[in-house]
Amino acid sequence: MDYSFIAILALAVTLMLFVAEIFVPSAGLIAVMALLCLAASVWSAWMAWWDTSPSIWWTYIASVLILIPSTLGFAVKFFPNTTWGKKIIHEVPTLEEVTGFREETEHLRSLIGKIGKTQTLLNPSGFVLVDNERLNCESQGMIIDPQMDVEIIAVEGARLVVKMAKQTPAETPQSDLEKPPFGDSVANDTLDFEVPES
Repeated sequence: MDYSFIAILALAVTLMLFVAEIFVPSAGLIAVMALLCLAASVWSAWMAWWDTSPSIWWTYIASVLILIPSTLGFAVKFFPNTTWGKKIIHEVPTLEEVTGFREETEHLRSLIGKIGKTQTLLNPSGFVLVDNERLNCESQGMIIDPQMDVEIIAVEGARLVVKMAKQTPAETPQSDLEKPPFGDSVANDTLDFEVPES
């Protein structure tokens, strides 16, 4: 058995496993395999060169101490930019790709505080018309009828969050103001029974 060949081969496998450990999640399993291969490489090198060529042995040890950190540094800094690295590792998305609809989100946030009119029944989601723009929206868990004034209070994803707009006294329907109290309306209506005379 050629221990020198085993030592070099096991060292090469060790370096590849260390690189794989960086990019492949394995819960430390690949690292354990790399350490076992490194131990086998050192033992084989000791068997091959310790008695016959101590200088080669120490050269091997120095090479191990240099190759392992150099390989790890290359893997972290340069390997992702290589052709193989780009195939294995997906490129980091840009800020625009991460935010997705960034401009749309900013546009929706600019509508917060404005008053719109519901176009459909909100149960609780539906559509609202704001600045002549029909947008998707949802209420805060309550049902809102169509053609009701609502206020935009927040943005969740690509959807507006609305609530019923507060009505001022001037906006109160005149018919509601002219309605008599309940007791008066009953008094003015014709009763369907005779009131006993005292």
